[in-house]
Amino acid sequence: MLDAAGNHGLLCNPGVKAKRATLLERALENSFRRAGGNPTRQPATYSLLGEVFSKIDVSKLFPGKLSVTESDKRKKLAMEYLDIINEMPRGAQRTAQLGMLREQFPDAVDDNENDDDGSKGVIRFDLKFPVTVKDGKPREIWIDHAIVQETSPTHATDTLNFLEEDVNHLPENSPAFTKTYGGKVRRYKSLISVVDRLAEERKLKFHPMFLYPIVSSLGYMNADMNVLLKEIGKCFKLNQGTDRRSDGLNPGVLRGRFKRELKNSICFALARGNALAICNQGLNGITHPCS
Repeated sequence: MLDAAGNHGLLCNPGVKAKRATLLERALENSFRRAGGNPTRQPATYSLLGEVFSKIDVSKLFPGKLSVTESDKRKKLAMEYLDIINEMPRGAQRTAQLGMLREQFPDAVDDNENDDDGSKGVIRFDLKFPVTVKDGKPREIWIDHAIVQETSPTHATDTLNFLEEDVNHLPENSPAFTKTYGGKVRRYKSLISVVDRLAEERKLKFHPMFLYPIVSSLGYMNADMNVLLKEIGKCFKLNQGTDRRSDGLNPGVLRGRFKRELKNSICFALARGNALAICNQGLNGITHPCS
């Protein structure tokens, strides 16, 4: 029997999972562009850290796929680096102290994939959404999204038990969402701690905001995804012209249409992803479903 949710297709062809995530990523990117924003895919972690650390240091201190212990170890080294910068003036003594500290940095993780800025294996977010504000420091929303398959054998039983336990339990709070969100938090915890310190010390030219939008293959969204959709809607409202339109459409009507198109684009991306997974059941190479 064919799997209507496409779970078997994901197991047969692991590349389908990345393709499906890309479909959602492009839907979010295109929606933000239609709202008048200028998103960046795979933004450099070097810019997130305010260019305080060199690109080589960033690749050594913030690689991906680390345990919690290793991440905490590198965070401690990064904090010591900032202590030296804050406590010692520029000069030979500070340069010597930083050089001695750099000798304690672990080697960069070589995952055979270099980033655009030349660094190796650096942890990074999926998208960056710059948000224009009328007054104050510009904001940037850094997101790392995910799609959960709550109907898969891994999550199906736990999800069903969670929903049957209490009638007030919502699918977006199920163990599948909680586990995925917790993994995102642990992955970026050390990096965000360093970024928060840089922001407090006013070493950043922008105010960062971090979101982990998660959506299920059935269309349920977590709180961060809802926040992201609201921010995209605010961007559309801010960039919407106040001049009188020749078609006579009310600005409120346009905003309502944009919100509907935004949700439809996400749902269509999920539907395409599910179709891609179903079409690739039992196949070695990725085959795109007929349009």
